[in-house]
Amino acid sequence: MDAKISPLNPESLVMTPAERAKSSIMIVESDANDRNNIRSCLKSLGYGGISDAPNHAAALEKMNERRFTHVIFEAKKTNIPSKEFLQKAFESNNTLIALPSSYEPNVDDVFDLLILGAKGYLVKPFTIDTIEEAILHASKGEPLADAVLQAKDRNEALVAILMTSLDKTALLHRQAEQFETAKRELPRSINIFRRSADLARTFAKGGEEALIEAMERFCIERSKGPASRLGRLRKRLKTGKADSSVDIVDSDESSDDAVA
Repeated sequence: MDAKISPLNPESLVMTPAERAKSSIMIVESDANDRNNIRSCLKSLGYGGISDAPNHAAALEKMNERRFTHVIFEAKKTNIPSKEFLQKAFESNNTLIALPSSYEPNVDDVFDLLILGAKGYLVKPFTIDTIEEAILHASKGEPLADAVLQAKDRNEALVAILMTSLDKTALLHRQAEQFETAKRELPRSINIFRRSADLARTFAKGGEEALIEAMERFCIERSKGPASRLGRLRKRLKTGKADSSVDIVDSDESSDDAVA
């Protein structure tokens, strides 16, 4: 499965002209045409200081002489492996925003770079829009949670984050009917949910089929047992002790519990 990042909500992530002008970006790209095209795109988008290098070692030399805010680098090996490059880059600048790029990247390779600290991914062939989206998300977007990066079962962690964001969005959607603050927060919550769904689909180990299986296990486990409000409600329904008012209250409380 290829790693693909879905389009961002343009209203959710923004870099001001001043922020773009202050940024300094290193491009590490062995293909001269791609290197020049990335540079041209960045200039047209208003980004400030731009430098480039044809390989990882040459880039490290420049990065030791000058501090950069971002680096867009090839995920494949040039004269040194990309993982080694990223580790050394962070040693000299731990605030660096790193964005690997490649044609049809391998999901596990992408995930390894994210574990090391990369903030996103740029899939080739790129356009000015996909470069903009990748940089915006890397600079302003929600980072991939440690629960996913360090999880023994990656799919289980991805599903947990996906379902938690779904619960929060559902709760805000209900509250938005009464509260203006919830209505204002809802678009951002929806964007986070969509992003978590895209991340889950992109980085699921074993593909979408394995992800669906993990979702099934998660939902079954969450619905088990009378200890939960949902479980208690089911038990009362079976014994005929639940009335419609209890149903409404417990259903609402169940959603709140899922978010908590």
